[in-house]
Amino acid sequence: MASGRTALVASVLLSCIIVSSAFNVTTMLDKFPSFSEMNKLLSSSGVAEEINSRKSLTLLALSNDVLTSFTASNPNVDAVKLADLLRYHVLLQFLGMDDLKALPTDNYTAVTTLYQTTGRANENDGFLNIYNLPSGILIGPSVPGSSSNATVATNITNEAFDISIIQINSILTPVGFNTATGDLIKVLEKFNDYTMFIRLLKDSGVDSIFAGRQTGGGITVFAPTDSAFNSLTSASLQALSVTDLKLLMQYHALTSYQPLDILQNMVDSPVTTIASTIATGYLLNVSSAAKTVTLHTGVNHAKIIDTLYDARPVTMFGIDAVLLPAELFGKDALVPTPAEAPVPEAVPDAAPGPEKPAGSTASVVKMSVAVSAVAMIASSLVAAL
Repeated sequence: MASGRTALVASVLLSCIIVSSAFNVTTMLDKFPSFSEMNKLLSSSGVAEEINSRKSLTLLALSNDVLTSFTASNPNVDAVKLADLLRYHVLLQFLGMDDLKALPTDNYTAVTTLYQTTGRANENDGFLNIYNLPSGILIGPSVPGSSSNATVATNITNEAFDISIIQINSILTPVGFNTATGDLIKVLEKFNDYTMFIRLLKDSGVDSIFAGRQTGGGITVFAPTDSAFNSLTSASLQALSVTDLKLLMQYHALTSYQPLDILQNMVDSPVTTIASTIATGYLLNVSSAAKTVTLHTGVNHAKIIDTLYDARPVTMFGIDAVLLPAELFGKDALVPTPAEAPVPEAVPDAAPGPEKPAGSTASVVKMSVAVSAVAMIASSLVAAL
């Protein structure tokens, strides 16, 4: 009886494990060396993790020769842009070869891609149209203006109803791909509240340092608003040396990709900034309460007020205060300029009163007590006479 229950529990646990780990796209592609370049890019960009966290997908796979040709002709594509291009090749719908051949032939079928979920696709740029033609199955952008169309070549592999991997013969590029950018400065310029941060990044040369960290482990940037800079005491930043200004700017970025949901689960957690890689200290302490993330420097604190950009491995947040590292400012840190106290209204002159005796209040009280004592003694003497 007990052994039966044990077997039942083991069976349930096994089924749970199977359900929770339905597929791993990199493991699946490992079996096909001719797609090793795409497998490598999916892993390094973090897109593989996004794929593995979902169900009912179709990956439009590109062979090594197609990808090698693309990267050779586009050597300066930044990591964020390349990741979005890979997301454009992930359909949020399971479509095997039989499913594709069963699509309507009198019109196209629009399908959403993973790129559309990022919020960076303009209008319908994150959709693809599938054409079931007598000559074959074509896939292309869902908006006019792009000559990027691919032909479905063959089925590679699939996990029933979870993921289908189909080979296509050319890269699909969304409209605007050649003009889109992951440049953080250009992202900030779309907003009106970060002009001071942009200027200081450029003046210090830290903008190029941030740009160089948009690969691998990535970067997390905290951008103070213009009002945050304006609240500092006047001429305070001008007192910083070139080296110190550079450290201050690098203090506003972490050395790895930390999206909002990760930061929201931190409790008094010290994290390394880019400034920490150059000088001793320069750590930030992150805490969160009621989903509000606060950054503590040891001198002041700032709250995250907006997500300005998020595409693994790069994310950038707007914050409501300039982060002031103790290593630069210490106890004499720059603090927000206090508001001027209101000028009191003029009070009419009161009628002149009796002139107060000189000395402190205490001496006046003592004198009054002494006079009273003398008066009492005098009264007693008079009564005795």
